[in-house]
Amino acid sequence: MPFLLFIAFALSGTLQAQDAKIKTVEFKSFERLPEQSKDSDLIITKKEIKTFDEKKRMIKLELHLANPIGELVQNKIRNQEWQQNFRTDEISTFDEMGDPIMKTKAFISNKSKLTIKEEFVDYIKAPKQQYTKMFSYTPAGKYEKITLTNTDNRKVGEEVYKYNSDNEETYYKKWEVLPDGKKYMETKKTAYTQEGFLASSEKLVKDGKDTYKDLITFQRNKIKEHLKYKNGEQISNFGGAKASYKAGQNRVLMEFGGSSGGSGFGGFGMWTNEDEFDDKGNKIKTTQLAGEEITKVTTYSYDKNSNLTETKEVSYHEGKETSKNKEVLEYDSNNNILKKVVYEDEKLIFKYTYDYTYF
Repeated sequence: MPFLLFIAFALSGTLQAQDAKIKTVEFKSFERLPEQSKDSDLIITKKEIKTFDEKKRMIKLELHLANPIGELVQNKIRNQEWQQNFRTDEISTFDEMGDPIMKTKAFISNKSKLTIKEEFVDYIKAPKQQYTKMFSYTPAGKYEKITLTNTDNRKVGEEVYKYNSDNEETYYKKWEVLPDGKKYMETKKTAYTQEGFLASSEKLVKDGKDTYKDLITFQRNKIKEHLKYKNGEQISNFGGAKASYKAGQNRVLMEFGGSSGGSGFGGFGMWTNEDEFDDKGNKIKTTQLAGEEITKVTTYSYDKNSNLTETKEVSYHEGKETSKNKEVLEYDSNNNILKKVVYEDEKLIFKYTYDYTYF
């Protein structure tokens, strides 16, 4: 994974200012593809716009992603509305060319946080048909029954769940009349040992004219044997990984690193970090060592508000520098990130920008 890329994606999530309420934030991601030259422009690969209400709740999301031919097309649109007793959550998804795939609208209880009703249109299977699912739950908040109806309010499907005293699913049954008129049926039975481990699972599916069966036996929650059948004929046989257990032990503990001799992964030994901090408690330097050898040095810089503005990472092998990475960040007056750029060996790889409006 590119240098600190995971942080950049985390920052594309919900952001709220320290000193002001955000009304909208637009996030853009730019990157250089492997086949591009060092001096070529970055290509936009993602655009995300979020809108919030004054209670800091997201009310709209628009997501655009680059498709395989480099076009930025809509991938998802989400709208949320809060009522006194429930909220609606409407999500539309699109394919690589921006054509609709699915649209769902869920009605969610503000008190229980459970979905009570869901309306959806599957533009691939039945573009002119709207379906509705009604949900009921057990006292523990698990699914009890899901009823499916079509545009004519005719029941075309149902799902039923049963549980044991530990709220573990023991039985599941589903039937549904598909848009093409075929009927789909599925049942699943799950058994547990007295100790609470999985013992067996039996699944039966009838899809049109074909019947499928899965039989699984378990040992300490690991698959011992998995048999598959189609129309009564065995088509697969899997004997799961072998494992041994000591009496009274429910899990295996794995110890990493070397023996008392001191060798670890690949003979490099155990890695340790030494951290340094400034007088505000901000980490300003991390030195990574393998034994007595320095393998990586990371330095951090901050602005007057203790916002991280720059991270430099230099890796070494046998005392020689092997790579150098850098990440630079900019903030607005409300301490929200405006820009992030990432370099690998002084080559600009990624850029992320944010544009805010405030209440």
